Amino acid sequence: MSYIINIGDLDAEGLPIEYEVQPSEIDLSTDDGEIAGSLTCLGHIFLIERNLANFQGSLTGKVIRECVRCLTRFEDNISLSLNAQFKESNHTSVEPVSSKRSKKGGRRKNSEIEEEYENELDIYPIEEDQIDLLPVLREHLILATPLQTLCQESCSGLCQECGSNLNEGVCGCCSPVEPSSLIQNIENPIGIKI
Repeated sequence: MSYIINIGDLDAEGLPIEYEVQPSEIDLSTDDGEIAGSLTCLGHIFLIERNLANFQGSLTGKVIRECVRCLTRFEDNISLSLNAQFKESNHTSVEPVSSKRSKKGGRRKNSEIEEEYENELDIYPIEEDQIDLLPVLREHLILATPLQTLCQESCSGLCQECGSNLNEGVCGCCSPVEPSSLIQNIENPIGIKI
């Protein structure tokens, strides 16, 4: 399937976009997950001026991720809003805004950087009067990957002794903490007999 759109096919009303994106088309690293089935891309692309186009849409589907605490694989539902501009490069390098963010950051706080780019769209090149949507889909999917993927917020992880998944219950090598001894330790943290 081609994600290439010719500028000549666009007018002021634009062009509706509907793709079923296959896992082989978006090459994700193992850290970013594995696409389950296919992803659905719906949207609309239109010309703003002769060498400037805008794409708005969504990307939905499921990605299989691995929990960083218990190492269990789980399905993560994806629903991303996409908004990107395409601009003719005029023989100069046009790169996505998100790539520029990391270079421009310097020693400034992350919140300052995020605020500066909050309302700015990602910009991708128009090359030889053609727009390629695939880099937009891939980049947005990668940027949506959490820094620490968890199967659930309350994931208990693995036992450090035997490696058992503590979400499935307490393992044999761990003795559960009695509520009364926990309260006593809080009230008397230095171990003085009462």
